[in-house]
Amino acid sequence: MNHRWLKYGVVTVTASAILFSSNPVIIPQTAQAAAVQKSISSQYVRLNSTSVLSVRDAHFLMQEKGKVLAFNVYITNNSSRPLNLIDYWIRVKTKNGKVFKATLVESDKEKTFVPAKTTETLTYYAVVDSGTKLSDLQFQAIKWDFSAANYERSLGTISAPSNATDKVGAFKAKTMRFQNTKIRSAVKQAFITEDKSSAYMTINFLLENSGLQAANVSALKFYVQTESMSVYTVNAPDLEQMVIQPKERKIVTLNVTLPKSVARKPLSIVAALNDEASKVQLPLGVYALPSVKPAAALAYGKARTVYMSGQPIRTSVGAAVLTENDDGYGLAIDFKLKNIGSNSIDTPNLEFILHTKGNVSYPLTYSKEENGKLLPNIEKKLELTGQIPDEAQLKDATIELRMGATEKDKGYVIGNYKTVSQSSAPSEGSLSSSFVYDEKYEIKLNSIQRSPLQDSDMLVADITVTNKSNESQKIPNLSGYFMVNGVKVDGDYKTISLDDTITIAPKATFNYAVYTKIPYTTTINSVSFVSTEPVQDKPAKDLYRFTGQKLSEVPAYGVTRAYEITNIGKKASATLLRSVIFEGEKTRHFYSEFVLTNKEARAANIAQLGGYVQDASGQVVPVQFSETSGKLMPGGKILISAWAKLPSQFDISNYKLFIGQGVEAAGTGTPQEGEPAPVAERVIVKPVSYSLSGNGDTGIDTDLKNIALAGHELSLQKIRAQLRVISGFTVEGIDLSTQYTLTQNEEYDVIAGERKIMIEFVNQDSHQVTYSKTFTIDKEAEGQEMLKKGTNVPLTITFADPEVQSKISDYKKYKLNVYEVFQDTKLLIASRELNWFATEE
Repeated sequence: MNHRWLKYGVVTVTASAILFSSNPVIIPQTAQAAAVQKSISSQYVRLNSTSVLSVRDAHFLMQEKGKVLAFNVYITNNSSRPLNLIDYWIRVKTKNGKVFKATLVESDKEKTFVPAKTTETLTYYAVVDSGTKLSDLQFQAIKWDFSAANYERSLGTISAPSNATDKVGAFKAKTMRFQNTKIRSAVKQAFITEDKSSAYMTINFLLENSGLQAANVSALKFYVQTESMSVYTVNAPDLEQMVIQPKERKIVTLNVTLPKSVARKPLSIVAALNDEASKVQLPLGVYALPSVKPAAALAYGKARTVYMSGQPIRTSVGAAVLTENDDGYGLAIDFKLKNIGSNSIDTPNLEFILHTKGNVSYPLTYSKEENGKLLPNIEKKLELTGQIPDEAQLKDATIELRMGATEKDKGYVIGNYKTVSQSSAPSEGSLSSSFVYDEKYEIKLNSIQRSPLQDSDMLVADITVTNKSNESQKIPNLSGYFMVNGVKVDGDYKTISLDDTITIAPKATFNYAVYTKIPYTTTINSVSFVSTEPVQDKPAKDLYRFTGQKLSEVPAYGVTRAYEITNIGKKASATLLRSVIFEGEKTRHFYSEFVLTNKEARAANIAQLGGYVQDASGQVVPVQFSETSGKLMPGGKILISAWAKLPSQFDISNYKLFIGQGVEAAGTGTPQEGEPAPVAERVIVKPVSYSLSGNGDTGIDTDLKNIALAGHELSLQKIRAQLRVISGFTVEGIDLSTQYTLTQNEEYDVIAGERKIMIEFVNQDSHQVTYSKTFTIDKEAEGQEMLKKGTNVPLTITFADPEVQSKISDYKKYKLNVYEVFQDTKLLIASRELNWFATEE
């Protein structure tokens, strides 16, 4: 008998603890076999006084074995003892009496009893006639009975109603049993495209894990089936290694290639599971597909949402830019993809074909990004390029978007898009004009400046991008080049952000600069700037030409007006405190001091400055600024220095100081072995000028009190000069003793750079013998003494000279000078005549 039960066999479906409770199942108090018009799942057969049998999930799928019916049998044992299954089996037959063999899947053959107070599930399949419908079938429950004819007794029959169907309506959900869990599933979207030979259907299908265990759905197969039972295999690359966690939803994108005649007929999609033992695909659910027509080519300027790897992708095509060449016309077309879903996907392997009027086809290519991603809400642009002959017309042309072929799939058409043609020459405008880029950005050229370097100059374009949209946008990847006197300037162009931001807020702006080096001898009568869009592995695309301009005027500031830096993340002001000329025996230096104030709401790295001085004859000398590091608190101030070594011909009677934001430009040239690397040069952006004259001397302190120098104040008191005598009578030099008070201006958080002073002794006789000593201010330096901050600090300076007596003829008066020292130059800032051998306050 055991052999007889197993002969009617089983196919892979496992009982699920999620589907069935361990509590007793209540048997409905309704009629069983007589309810012909009840659905199959609502009918049951009583096996004994405490156990019932029901049938669910009956579906058809045509395959190599024929038309396969798969269904699940649920046996509920509500008694307190196990139910032996060896005594029962199921028979499938038509209402006309034709019997089909029902086979139990191999994995269920070990289920020989149903434990007390539980439900067991058995999966069967049967090969039926091709014309058999679900409404034709009955499921008869049978028990062995040796007292009955043929040793079998019918316990009851579940009969399909006349309107029975195994399909779920289009867009309606169904919960299918899958392995040990339940998967809620539905068709969410379907559309069709066509080419010359075939139709391509794309289906977005919902898979939602309704159970409590993770489900590996990579074993799921899908088929499109016609009413006449023709079957087409569906490609489902998204399912590879897909695991759906409990309560998680996934949308998978399915695609299938169909004959055009079939695509217009009623269709359904079948989810199935392969039973390896029986070599049968077991249908788990059948879903009616909506009736859809091939989508027309999308009008130019419109966007279409398609699904790729389960995510909605908004797509659109730009104008075809034509460039005449020897072979006809080269064309470049922007194709945009924006992932408007919630998950990133790998950039798909897309193919593009241009179809002109008359259906002549030309392939389009683009640079494919290795391991690229389509990230949520970030637009990606593909630059499509191709070649067409002179006679080809783009009027009524369409671009066909295809999913590229793989080892498992020959690819399919995703959509068709119309385009228009435009000339490759960029639009033009004046310096004050602007142009719209990518429909959501407005690009404006603020200025074109010439920034001097040591032995060359930089051309600098200052550009503002405005986000016209109501959503935050990414920073566009733009660059450009210059044309001087109508000729393109070839060179190494750099683009640098002046704002510290990664996106542009709605209606907000973003500031950047483009610069390149030119010989300082270049004469500029007119200059243009062409805004471009870089293209990977290809020449950049010209977007707009700001043409026919002279270099922009540099704003002139009064010396009391602060220079404001307004860029995001760098807001600050720079105020010119002093500018002087330090004189030396052979050289002289321009020297100035600025106070930088952080105007950001948070601690920030202060903006770097750059500049140069220029005299009335046009002689230019770059200015070097002291380096700053570390963050400055909001409202904090830092004192910095700027200096330049001036040539002897530089006219200090009438000159200008130009300052602006300093942008590092890498030094050029490759050093020889053993030589230092090129020094970085600083390009100036957004410059202003200050008119200066003379040496900037603001007067000399004559009492040696409150001497101002570089953010400090120095006072000398109790000053005494006398001969330095050793062993009672040997004179070794002069001792100058004093007490000093050195304070720092508390207004400044930081004083950048090294500060030095020199104290000089000059005897006031005819010989004017002179001695001096240099000190650093509140910073240690190797080989030099330091004056540290403090009040009434004793200090003795020894001027060693054994011949001093022979150099001095009069011990009445001497002069004490204090110089501010910079490199090998100095500036007198205080001087006082004092008496020998007297302590002067």
